[in-house]
Amino acid sequence: MNRRDAIVSSIVMGLATTAGPPVTVANAAYVDPDTAKITNTVYMNVEFGNTKGRIVMDLYGKAMPRVTENFVNLCRNNQYAGTNFYRIISDVTVQGGAIGDPTGKTGKSSFDNGKAFEPDNFDIRHNKEGLVSMARSYDGSVDSRFFINTAPDAGWADDRYAAFGIVTEGMDLVHQMEKQKVQPPKNSPILPITIVSSGVL
Repeated sequence: MNRRDAIVSSIVMGLATTAGPPVTVANAAYVDPDTAKITNTVYMNVEFGNTKGRIVMDLYGKAMPRVTENFVNLCRNNQYAGTNFYRIISDVTVQGGAIGDPTGKTGKSSFDNGKAFEPDNFDIRHNKEGLVSMARSYDGSVDSRFFINTAPDAGWADDRYAAFGIVTEGMDLVHQMEKQKVQPPKNSPILPITIVSSGVL
């Protein structure tokens, strides 16, 4: 990992973590997202300022069954409604979905009263714009927090973050989001970017 990738990875982890050492799980059996089977489609309606739009995501439930089930449950039950995209790194990623914590430090899964859980694997490569991955805590667990890659090469996330879907509609909206002004050092958008509703298609 070069210096830029190390910095980017550190920023993406940022405050969306809990105490403990970072976990890296190497896996040579990478899956190209172009060949991963799509099992579910979900959407999020997003607003910021005078801008409104929808992000549609196809999910790879065969490769990532538990993570996909969690995300589908949260979208179907509209649990993302009212949460914000709380971290923006232009030309890298937008991060959101911290249910119950607007700072992004924690989130709530759809399992066991919101308990975090271990992702299925780290098999899907981060080699496409629009890939959706779970943010994680330092212990490697995931909850409701996720991020969208805004660049085609996000190799810094391989073996570290569980990719489980891809944006199929609304990537233009995501690019508008990533250009919003942010407040350092947390890179929080100055203008709130809110998920107003979510669901399953």
